[in-house]
Amino acid sequence: MSKNYPWDYHPDLTAERLATVARLIVEGRQAAVELFDEEAGDNGWSLGVRAFQFVRARILRNAENNNLPWLSIIDRTLQLIFKIGEVPVRLYRGEADEPTDRTLRQSYSELRQLNFVFDEGDEGRDLTYRFAVETDIDGSVLAVKFVGLRGETAVLNWDVPLESDSSAVGTVGREATESVELGAPPVGVRGSIVETGDSSES
Repeated sequence: MSKNYPWDYHPDLTAERLATVARLIVEGRQAAVELFDEEAGDNGWSLGVRAFQFVRARILRNAENNNLPWLSIIDRTLQLIFKIGEVPVRLYRGEADEPTDRTLRQSYSELRQLNFVFDEGDEGRDLTYRFAVETDIDGSVLAVKFVGLRGETAVLNWDVPLESDSSAVGTVGREATESVELGAPPVGVRGSIVETGDSSES
């Protein structure tokens, strides 16, 4: 039987749980994007550090407060390894199919947990489970994918559905702010612009 979805690899990796973690990732990154202040000295590096820490804090808080009973922490350092049910997971910013060496690196505690969770012959045992966070140029989230990597190959690559109303245009996972009515724009040749609007000519 072919495995196409995270829950095909392990029942703890449900769509609802993955979407919940993705929401924490989106909220954390968006909070950092909203605080970005180039005039004060922010740059891509400071945005990245702040975004990771905001995401990390949300994951730690929800695990420690037992808000999400299926979420727990293996390594709370800046490496941040957490478990969804029994499956160890990390996250990285970048394309799902372009993991870096750092992304692929597994700690002893992560490997030990994988050996504990999966049977000897289970193909899910030798995968590295990650959330890949794909971002726009301003750092806001475009997509979150849950991947199972075997070496540099994403054997599993699942688009995590983010809460969004197709009629709303705004940051991924958030409702758009209220719309603003704009009047008709002025049109014409420069120097002799004519206002357009609803008034009819006589």
